[in-house]
Amino acid sequence: MKSYFCTNFPPNMIENTTIFTREELFSLFGEEHCHHLPIECTSVTTDTRFLHSGALFIALSGERFDGHDHVRSAIDKGACAVMILHEKAAIYSDLPHIAVDDTLFALGELARFHRDKFSIPIIAIAGAAGKTSTKELIAHCCAAQVITLKTESNYNNRIGVPLTLLQLQTYHQAAVIEIGTNEPGEIERLAHIVAPTVGVITNIGKEHLEKLIDLDGVEKEETALFRFLETNKGIPVINLDDERLARYVGINKAVTFSTRTHADIATTHTFDAELHPQLTLCYQNSIAPCVLKTIGPTAVLNATAAIAACVAAGMELGSVLKNLAEYTPAETHGYARMVVQKIHGITFLNDCYNANPESMALALNTLHEYPAHGKKIAVLGDMRELGDATDIEHQVLINNAITKAHHLIVIGEYCIKAALSIQADTISIAASHEQCAEQLRTLSKTDDIVLIKGSRGMRMEKVIELFNL
Repeated sequence: MKSYFCTNFPPNMIENTTIFTREELFSLFGEEHCHHLPIECTSVTTDTRFLHSGALFIALSGERFDGHDHVRSAIDKGACAVMILHEKAAIYSDLPHIAVDDTLFALGELARFHRDKFSIPIIAIAGAAGKTSTKELIAHCCAAQVITLKTESNYNNRIGVPLTLLQLQTYHQAAVIEIGTNEPGEIERLAHIVAPTVGVITNIGKEHLEKLIDLDGVEKEETALFRFLETNKGIPVINLDDERLARYVGINKAVTFSTRTHADIATTHTFDAELHPQLTLCYQNSIAPCVLKTIGPTAVLNATAAIAACVAAGMELGSVLKNLAEYTPAETHGYARMVVQKIHGITFLNDCYNANPESMALALNTLHEYPAHGKKIAVLGDMRELGDATDIEHQVLINNAITKAHHLIVIGEYCIKAALSIQADTISIAASHEQCAEQLRTLSKTDDIVLIKGSRGMRMEKVIELFNL
């Protein structure tokens, strides 16, 4: 069945052709803060490299960049107006501009204003681990039935989410939007911008503890999505396998899912010889099979969550199951999310995309359960943004890993520190990606299984690239 995705993303930017009239901009930001505006702006951009004539350029600022440095360049390239901070207004008073207190917040307000023009199912996906994989499954199933906009890659923050929503066009019939967080208040803000009709939280786990502090902080942050849905009469999709999320079953209109117990959407499963899940769905007193092309225990939970979200959004169940069975993860180029690669007779579980304690444990379970004639080796890099929990979480990781793999190769300050404190004979320490690859060549043989995983900043895909030379 044909998939109806309508997205076109350049390598570094999300483009749109959304029109805002001068009167709409007046109503959003106040006529007194809008100066010399044209009758309309024909797109919105935050990056002059992808600016089209007639665009509204928004000058975002961060720790290492300031979009205000490119304001005049934006006008020279064809921007019809710029959005700037109030304190910069005097500098650019000769230009058509909108002055605001916070350009990032204003970008979100533009996106919310545009989103409110659409009465379509919009599914938001949050959670500590599995967001992107679950988003891809949901979007694949929706797109087989209706024209669907989806978050590309992991553009799930306060820049990527608004820019994605600004791609909504009148032909779209559904949207699947991933929302992420690394600090308190971000999910609440993104939920307001997206205004989802359905929302699923994959799980509560130890993520971004540098700012979210502990599991209580993570739960409070992630479940802001449920609080939005409850207030705005949306449908929360609740994972009963997560003890913290299971407490939210009392929310009105909730749809529950589980791989372990009775739920609105419940699955049981077995695995074939290559660890592909063979699901049996229980729904409304009937059962249905679904064999997946994804792998491992995590794929079971992601697929069950996807079925529940699609049902909550009104998608036809038979089509959902058919398309889940047909879904194949996109080919990987470098880092990936649990993709199987064969290199020199060795099976690699490429899960280099990112890592936190929750996703590390799930990946190690997949390695442990994956059928193999040879050894199981885990090549692990540091987990980032764990704050005060960094040392203890890396010790937990290494202790867990030595029970799931025959041998470990570790890289990164905190993995090495934890490994040295444990001093197991089955652990090798590497000072670089090159050393990781060299040790892997020495340790591995045909038919071995190798898991590669670490936080994005560790660039663990380099180990695979070097091994493959």
